[in-house]
Amino acid sequence: MGKIKTKLSVIAALVFLFVAAEGSAAAAPGPSAAPSLVGFWYGIGEPGDPEVFYIDAFSADGKFNAEYRKCEKGKLIYQQTQSGTWKIADGVLTINSTEINGMPGKFDHSYDIEMLSATEFHARLQDPDFLFVERRVPKFEFPDCYLGV
Repeated sequence: MGKIKTKLSVIAALVFLFVAAEGSAAAAPGPSAAPSLVGFWYGIGEPGDPEVFYIDAFSADGKFNAEYRKCEKGKLIYQQTQSGTWKIADGVLTINSTEINGMPGKFDHSYDIEMLSATEFHARLQDPDFLFVERRVPKFEFPDCYLGV
C-alpha cells in the first residue's frame, strides 16, 4: 500500500509541476512572429475547374514552385508545374511565373490576401474573381491518383 501511495504522490507532483509550468508560460508569452507565407500549402480548385488540386511552395528568398494535378477514375489526367517569384506588398500577393512545365513561360497574377494564419490562408484572385483557400502542409509529393487526392 505504501508503494502505491508513493507512486500516486509522485504522479500528482509531476502533474502539478506540469500545470504550473503551462500556466506561467501562458501568463508571460514571448514575442510572436507574424504568420508567414513561406512554406508548403495545399489547395483544391481553381477558376474553371473545382477538381484541380495543387501544392504551392513559397521560399523565403522570394521564389515559388507549384504543382497542379487532376485525377479522374484513378488516373492522372492533368499535371502542370510552375516556378518563378512571389512577393507581398500592401496585402496583395503577386506571383510572377517564369517557367511552366520546365519551359520558359510567363504570367503575372495578383491576389488580395483575405486571411493568413500559421495554418491557412485565403487569397482572392482579382481577375477572374476566385477565392483560393490553402492549408499549410509538410513538404510532400502527391500520391498516385489511384490512392486519392
